[in-house]
Order: sequence, then C-alpha cells, then structure tokens
Amino acid sequence: MSRVSSPASQPDTTRDAGPPFHDIWPSLTVILRSSDNVDFFVLKPVLAKVSVVFKDMFELPDTAPEVPPVDGNSQARGLPLIELTEDSGTLHIVLRLCYPVENPDLSNIEDIRRFLEARRKYMIEAFDDTIKDALFRVAESRPFSVFALASRYGLGDVANEAAKQMLSLPLTDLSDKSALKDITGPQYHRLLQYRRECIRRAATEPQLMWFNSLSSSFPPAPTTSPSCRAQFHFYFVSAHPRSLWVPHWWTTYLRRALLLLEDRPRGSTVTSTELLERFNEETVFCPDCQEEGKAALKKFSAALAQEVEKVIAQAGAEALL
Repeated sequence: MSRVSSPASQPDTTRDAGPPFHDIWPSLTVILRSSDNVDFFVLKPVLAKVSVVFKDMFELPDTAPEVPPVDGNSQARGLPLIELTEDSGTLHIVLRLCYPVENPDLSNIEDIRRFLEARRKYMIEAFDDTIKDALFRVAESRPFSVFALASRYGLGDVANEAAKQMLSLPLTDLSDKSALKDITGPQYHRLLQYRRECIRRAATEPQLMWFNSLSSSFPPAPTTSPSCRAQFHFYFVSAHPRSLWVPHWWTTYLRRALLLLEDRPRGSTVTSTELLERFNEETVFCPDCQEEGKAALKKFSAALAQEVEKVIAQAGAEALL
C-alpha cells in the first residue's frame, strides 16, 4: 500500500505538487509522495478525518524518519514522508476532494475508477454524493462502464440507474471490453436477465394497459369525406371482449414501435424522431385527415411511452445487486 521512506530510498529528483499542497505546519504536516515522485504536503488532521487507514497510521508511535534536506526544496526538511503506489493524478483527485477547494473534474470514467480504488484502499468513507453524481452524469454516455464500475464498488443505486440507461441502446452497442474486468459473471448474467424482463414487459404489457385508458374519441374515427383514402380495420385485443375500429396507420405504427422495443425497451424509443418522422413520411394521409392523424399519432406515442416507463420501473432493477 504505502511505506515510510528511509533517507537511502529517496529519489534523485522530486517535485512539489503545488497549491494547495505546499503549506507546512510543523508537527501537523506529512509528505505523501506519489509513484511518479510528486510530493504533496498534506495536513495529518485532514487525512485522518476522511481515511480510517491514515487515522490509524497517525495514532501509532511516531517512528517515521525525517526527510533529509534537498537542494531547492528546504520545505521538505524535518517532515515525515510516506511513499504511495498511486500516481500524482490519482492523489490530486483524492486530496482535492479532501481539501476545501474546488472539486476535481470527474467527467472521465478512468479518473473515477482511480478514485474509487484509492477510496476503497484507504477506507475513505466520505464523498458518496460527489462520486455518485459524477457516475450518473457519465452513465448518459457510457452506461455499461458505469454499471460495471458501480457493481464492483457496491454502488447499487448507481448500477441500477446505469442498467436502466442501457435499455436505450441496442445490445450490440454495449461492447466496452475495458469494462468487463470490473464485472463478475453473475452480475453480467443478472444484467442480461433484467434487460430480457424489460423487453418482455415493454413489448407486451403496454398493449393491454393503453386499451383501458383510451378516450372515447381515440383512435380517430373515419372522416365522412368520400375522398378520404385512410383505411380502417378492426383491431382485436385478446385480453378484452371487444375490438377497436382503427385506421391502418395506427396499427402500422404500433407494430413498428413494439418491434423497436424488443431492441431498446424505453419510452423514448416509441417517441423517437427516427420512428415518428419516418412513419409520417411513409404513411399516406389524405388532406381531410392528415392533421388530425398526425396529432393523434403524437398523442398516442406519448401515452405509450408513459406506459413503457411504468412497466420498466416495475421490472425489478433493485434485484441486480
């Protein structure tokens, strides 16, 4: 993990980390040296406050040797030195979170990974909200990586949200091989089970749920115009003892939407520009029912999206971890 350095082990060249890790308070300051020879002058009480490991270390009898004078670095004189295996980038992230300064940028998944590993190693009990907020943001673009990382470090609520974000992407897009090292076989299996359950619910249950909530004016009735080219037919719902008299475009949309839900089971799938605009371009609306038909399609797709989100929320993501 770390070791207290003896004078003989000092590297020939080191550099200081700079503000805010450059102040010296006699008897309170310790030097943390990174694996790439960067010295951080850190207050012991700050480290002891957030890290059980450092707290226990500082409570032991003080046997750490002093750092010998170094040319051009007289500040190091007379201070204990602890050499760590983490590089300076990792220590910057950890220590900036510990100090009352601006938080480090945690938009990079690899930086978050390094922090989480150091956090576990040094038993740092703080910063739950900070790290979760960072992971939630990254999950929007890299949900599988966040799921794997959150699973590894026991962040269940983050893993569940990332699993839900993954539903917006085709399974073929979830191939971040670098993330596989962070996830166990059983965790990956449960993730696939969750996805299959969401697909099953999204592609079947909404068909029955929207039926009960339809208003009496929906789907739109045929126009009385003799020039109307919209085709209507009966749509039978097996769970109910009656069928609907619906326009052909309505069942065409529903069929395409349900097909897409088998690949991306989220509400946003059925309201996507990809589906609605392409559908409007391909569907023939006559002048008498064009505006009404497009408005009805938009209304129904929004209602269907809400029902999809409802059943996804009930799919049991909490069982992933």
